[in-house]
Formats: sequence, structure tokens, C-alpha cells
Amino acid sequence: MPIVTIVLFVFSGALLIYAGITALTKKISVMPTRSASVKNVTKEYAVKFAKLIAFLAIAPFVGGVIGFITEIVLIPIIVFFVLFIGLLVLGIKIIMR
Repeated sequence: MPIVTIVLFVFSGALLIYAGITALTKKISVMPTRSASVKNVTKEYAVKFAKLIAFLAIAPFVGGVIGFITEIVLIPIIVFFVLFIGLLVLGIKIIMR
């Protein structure tokens, strides 16, 4: 099992944990230096953002599963990036309705 598979699963879990914390607290947690653009965030926006992050966690999970199936390290990375961009575009369209 390549290290890429483990990294993708850990990244997926970290995204799910961040989404869960954001959904429970209804507050977007960012670094203090980056918080200027998200100071006036409503609770509804925080929940939508958490749903988007949880939706994006699918991409590294699928990449990790593909990493279990194949021995070529480059394939799960390509699957992750293509799926991440596709899910990001789809998720933003769904959330912004």
C-alpha cells in the first residue's frame, strides 16, 4: 500500500472533522490573520460551508480507495485532483442556490 493512499485517507478524515466542527459550532474557524474576510458570516453560511467541505471529502476518499486497487501511485493522485475540482464546482453550484 503506497503512502499516498494513507495520506489521502488522513486528508479525507481531517476534512470531515473540520466540517463537523464547523457545523456544530456554526462558526468558520480560520487563522486569525485570514479572518478579515469572514468576520460577518451568518450561521446559515457556516452550515452551508461545512456541507461543502464534507462534500469535498469524497475526493480524497475515492482517491484512497483507488490507491488500494492499483499499484501505480500517479493514478490516485490524478483521480483526487480531477474529482476534487469537479466536486468543488458542483458543490458551489448546489450551495449557492
